[in-house]
Amino acid sequence: MQAPKRDSDDMQSPMTFEEIYQEYGGKILNLAYRMTGREDIARDLTQDVFMKVFEKRQDFRGDSQIYTWIYRVATNHILNHLKKENRRKWFSLLDKSIEDVLTEKQVDAAYWSNARPATPDRKMEKKEQERIVRQQIEQLPVKYRVPFLLHRYEGISYQEIATILDLSLSAVEARIHRAKKMLVEKLTPLAESL
Repeated sequence: MQAPKRDSDDMQSPMTFEEIYQEYGGKILNLAYRMTGREDIARDLTQDVFMKVFEKRQDFRGDSQIYTWIYRVATNHILNHLKKENRRKWFSLLDKSIEDVLTEKQVDAAYWSNARPATPDRKMEKKEQERIVRQQIEQLPVKYRVPFLLHRYEGISYQEIATILDLSLSAVEARIHRAKKMLVEKLTPLAESL
């Protein structure tokens, strides 16, 4: 599934901001949710991203497709948020005792599949599988997680990811390959519980 191409030749009839939001808002929301795991934060980040897109719309030169540019803005904004969030977590850990840190539980209620299981048992099993996979994806280092998510869940080509992340094509290929390899290594021991 790939977004419609609107390259510089298409700029003779440019999309309005409303059309851009209608076309890409849901995709950016999905990206933000997959990268953060929290719907409320994903919605805030999506709003921030489109504010930036609106404010910087004159910066779009047409060197790439408009959605590639938007994904780049979104990815950078979300990564900056994740970096700030990680710093906050570390500082908040300094205020807690080791016992408190070790006994804290974070509930991941993300059920992000559109599949409808036939039975309640199958539904619970599928939900648990997805929770485990999502948890393992979230544990990947950001430099591997982001290209993997963009390709696997957003359907973006390696070349477009290279443009979005300002990497070489071979670096993107290597990072996605490494992410898959890391996930296989992490999930293989858990296969019996899946």
